[in-house]
Amino acid sequence: MSVSELGIRLKNAREEKGYSLDELQRVTKIQKRYLIAIEDGDFSKMPGDFYGRAFVKSYAEAVELDPDMIFEEHKNELPQTKKEPVDLPPRVNRSKPKTVRKKSKIASLLPTLVVILFILAIGLAFWIFRQGDTDDSGGVPRDNQEAPSIEITDNDVEEDNNVENNNEDANDNNASNNEENEENEEEQEQSLSFEESEGNRYTYTLTGIDDLDVSLSFSGDSWLQILDSNGDEVHQSSHGDGDEIDFDLSGESEITFNMGNIRTADIYINDELLDYESDDHRQYVIIRVED
Repeated sequence: MSVSELGIRLKNAREEKGYSLDELQRVTKIQKRYLIAIEDGDFSKMPGDFYGRAFVKSYAEAVELDPDMIFEEHKNELPQTKKEPVDLPPRVNRSKPKTVRKKSKIASLLPTLVVILFILAIGLAFWIFRQGDTDDSGGVPRDNQEAPSIEITDNDVEEDNNVENNNEDANDNNASNNEENEENEEEQEQSLSFEESEGNRYTYTLTGIDDLDVSLSFSGDSWLQILDSNGDEVHQSSHGDGDEIDFDLSGESEITFNMGNIRTADIYINDELLDYESDDHRQYVIIRVED
């Protein structure tokens, strides 16, 4: 077979499906320049031999050709990878640290404020009483006056008890409100779960978030492309062992990760490790954000 037979075969299949190169780019998420290079049989323009084969597989699947048959019949035209990706040990899920929420400072200080106000009220009443006592004495020295008697009635005792009971009720209500607020906050915790798959495209649903921080760490070679909700490219590059990248994608309703090898790449969504539904090394990971 000649060098161009693979490209001609894929191009004919594309045209039979009625796909333009731009349409095929949207379907496969492979850049148009790589699609043209495949049809021209020029694999030197690929980011690497491994990705050249991966792109041919995605192209064949998009035009409904059997990738295994394509690889077998055109194996002399395809680039040969130097080494196959090795299976890595299973990832250890990292639990997202729970935030310990402190009670409101105002709520914790309320009992103290009530006690202080109560003491001030007693002091003010005593001061007023002393002033009135001085005025009524007509200038006679206090030492020569008869000490007034203070009568404590049942009503005074009952009022003091009512104040204490009201303070206890206020504390109980504040505690109940704090518990309800904590329950509501717990209900808004982030949830990241698998939704569906179609071919090598795996969709996950993300709920209960305000911000969207995405980070990736790599334990080996992998090519990565990230697209936002509009299909615009956010990032594209090849990565190696030890690489770490992060993005603030708050406000996006959908993110697509076009991954060359998920076995060497971990995705974290707001510090929560994504548990891949499949361990196929070549796949698209789609995060769909819902309210």
